[in-house]
Amino acid sequence: MAYDGTGYSGWQLQPGKATVQGCLEQALEKLLGEKMRVTGAGRTDAGVHALGQAAHFDTTRPLPAEVIQRALNATLPPDIRVREAAEAPESFHARFSALRKLYRYRIARRGLPAEPFLSRDHWLYNFDLDLGLLEKCCGLIAGEHDFFTFSKQEGARKNHLCRVYQAHWEKEADELTFEITANRFLRGMVRMLVGATTAVAEGRADLEEFREALDRPGRWLKAVPAPAQGLILVEVQY
Repeated sequence: MAYDGTGYSGWQLQPGKATVQGCLEQALEKLLGEKMRVTGAGRTDAGVHALGQAAHFDTTRPLPAEVIQRALNATLPPDIRVREAAEAPESFHARFSALRKLYRYRIARRGLPAEPFLSRDHWLYNFDLDLGLLEKCCGLIAGEHDFFTFSKQEGARKNHLCRVYQAHWEKEADELTFEITANRFLRGMVRMLVGATTAVAEGRADLEEFREALDRPGRWLKAVPAPAQGLILVEVQY
């Protein structure tokens, strides 16, 4: 699935709020005539986008996957699209079968001529960022770490270990792009990492502070989440 998260309170169902999961379940119930529960590969927060969110559901209706896909795209709001549909084995689980996820975060310089459009899916930033320092942060992020510091620090979650396979920043003209692939992500983790690495690159934090925050999980005032609209779930790998 792909979606523009601007008008939604995230992926997960929330009473009285528009969510991507809620829209999908309503469309499926209308199509299949049965109560539906859809399970996503992971939650995305309010305002976060997706190009490659994955989800599964069970149904007793023997409709071909391509028919379901076409019918959903005819019913869903235009900012939610089903890019592909297929029948999966009963053992498949959109969340627990996932091996890796790829996220992308984009920053653009505030004041560009196209700013009204960029503001939907970029963080508009006022300051110069040192690309070399951003990349040094990425070198520290790679590998397995306890990312408790860079999460919303939910007390019920006991395991904060994540293995980062790759993380890098790229600059093209007036735009910076951060990509990160890991076996799992904690809630708010990518946005926290963006907020912290940009603090280092802007000179508001020291690289050694960032290293210590990775080595000694706790609370760090510079681990402040970047705005939601710059984040995109690009791909879930199975």
